[in-house]
Amino acid sequence: MLQTPTAPDAPADAPADAIASADGTPDAPVGVAAEPVAEAPVAAARRTAWWIPTLAVGIALAGATGTSLAAGSFADAVRAEHIAKVAELERVAEDARGELRAAITRAGSAGDEGQAIADVVVPGLGSSELATELAERSSRALELAATEVPELADPIAYDQSTLRPAWISIAELLQTRARGVELLGDLEQLTTDGDEINEAATDTRAARSSFYASAAADAGQVLLANQVATYESRIAVQHGIDQEGEGWFEEPYSAEAYSQLAGAVDAMKASAVAETARRADAAYAEHGPIEDFARSIAHGVNLDFTWAHMVNGLSSDDWYAGNATYRYGDGGWATIQLSHSIGWRWADDVNATAVVVHEVGHAQVVRPECDPLFTGPVFGSDDEMWATAWAIASGYDVSGSGIGAYGRPSDAQIAEAAKCL
Repeated sequence: MLQTPTAPDAPADAPADAIASADGTPDAPVGVAAEPVAEAPVAAARRTAWWIPTLAVGIALAGATGTSLAAGSFADAVRAEHIAKVAELERVAEDARGELRAAITRAGSAGDEGQAIADVVVPGLGSSELATELAERSSRALELAATEVPELADPIAYDQSTLRPAWISIAELLQTRARGVELLGDLEQLTTDGDEINEAATDTRAARSSFYASAAADAGQVLLANQVATYESRIAVQHGIDQEGEGWFEEPYSAEAYSQLAGAVDAMKASAVAETARRADAAYAEHGPIEDFARSIAHGVNLDFTWAHMVNGLSSDDWYAGNATYRYGDGGWATIQLSHSIGWRWADDVNATAVVVHEVGHAQVVRPECDPLFTGPVFGSDDEMWATAWAIASGYDVSGSGIGAYGRPSDAQIAEAAKCL
């Protein structure tokens, strides 16, 4: 542990009456410490003030009694001890300067990141009070990040000669003590500034996290209120709330993450409006029951639907057509596109129904109990044979199940797919 430099005890061979302070008051007995080992800088400054005459008188009297060589040796020893202590103090102060620089970097980063979010806040997505707090803390962090790291006092150019006069050792000793007092003051200021700046950085990061959490809570409420939106659009909002998921690459609590969450919320709202309008359209009288049927046999796999006149390059004028895109993540889900012709002939042609069952069959591979069957040796991940076999196993042994387009699966494949029903 570092300690405040102290005045050395009087030399053991010096006369007792030579050890006197500037005002003539006797010091402590020879060989006994006259003060604590460690004191505050103010005390160190006082010691410097009274030690000048004390040591000078001691050396002068010692020289008069023929012990100048011993006095010089003593001064050298005390000088060396103080130089070592101040060197250690300087090392600690330099470390504190490094810590201050690091704190400034942290505060600047926290301030920039916090301000970036504050600049893109969307009304209704996050607490306005927390947004204000974030802006204020970010501003304070950036202000403190402009703090300059002070330089330490220049080192002393010591006399390195072998035969050094006693008075030079004394002078350098006093310089060293004065520099030690100055370094203690520097160290205290560096530590105080570093603590303040670190605290500002920590507070700003906490404010950023708190604000994002409030935004995520608001997004969660919007998510609950827009269940009619497509599953795809709702997944994007959930990713923003969780700050993770497939396709999520943003840094936590960042302006980019917040902006992506805000964009996902807007897209979900737009999807809900569009879906509400779709369900109000006359065509939904045909499409709605078909979608409900598909969901009823999907074993909980989430399904989104789109409808078109042309699907896979085939026209509704001549074909029943469908297409499925399935995803394993986010609970397992799929988007199924169907041709308008399926809606037109749903009630009177079982092949129209079989096409829908085939597309739902594609989506079944995301289920944990079905994927091993699909990827196993019987199917080898053959999508079309799997979907056709699944439709046949579901009771649709007709051309529309996929037989007409891809051929009939083997009995072993149909039996394997039936394990997934």
